[in-house]
Amino acid sequence: MATSWNDRTTGLERALARPASETRPTPLDALRLARRHWLAGDRLDMGALARELGVSRATLYGWVGSKERLIGEVIWSFAEDGVRQARAEATGSGADYVLEVFERFDRLNASFPPLRRFIEQDPELALRVLTSKHGPVQARMIALCREVLAEQVEAGALRPALDLDTLSYLMIRVAESFLYSDVITGSEPDVDKAVEVVRVLLHAPPLPPRSKPAKRPSRPRPRPRARRP
Repeated sequence: MATSWNDRTTGLERALARPASETRPTPLDALRLARRHWLAGDRLDMGALARELGVSRATLYGWVGSKERLIGEVIWSFAEDGVRQARAEATGSGADYVLEVFERFDRLNASFPPLRRFIEQDPELALRVLTSKHGPVQARMIALCREVLAEQVEAGALRPALDLDTLSYLMIRVAESFLYSDVITGSEPDVDKAVEVVRVLLHAPPLPPRSKPAKRPSRPRPRPRARRP
């Protein structure tokens, strides 16, 4: 006997039918709430965030790992959109395309009020979140940069002097150095200078292959003297 479409409800239908008061929060709810507070310029308080979600601090930390990693995920959620926008708006190919993506994204970061406010409010925390190899932001930025480079290399439009892992790492470190220079050195952020450095990296001619050092001719070993009987 065939069953009717409404004989068995789906998980989504049950969730939609459940009163809002009975809906259990999820890690994505924590991210959404943290994004809202971060955009508003609020300092992220993990205890207050847990209470607002209706979960314990232990549950919240189990979801997000740490306060720094949660802020990193918040920032990455905006950065990912920014990279997508920069890639869609950039034109051309090869080094020129990569450079335009880099410049567009850096200018978006430099003019994004919530990010600049976060850096001003807590510069040490901001540097740890934005530039640490242990957080999500830097590692994913390097991976995305490598992806953009690899696309152009595979299309035959780019022949960089450096391997892609090294080049993508250097490009992101250059961006960090000039975007967050107000925290690192006390000087004003300078996107133009970052673009200038990356232009040199992208347009550098390929290095000649390393020549192996010539082997020294081996000296003949002296023959052992025969012993007299």
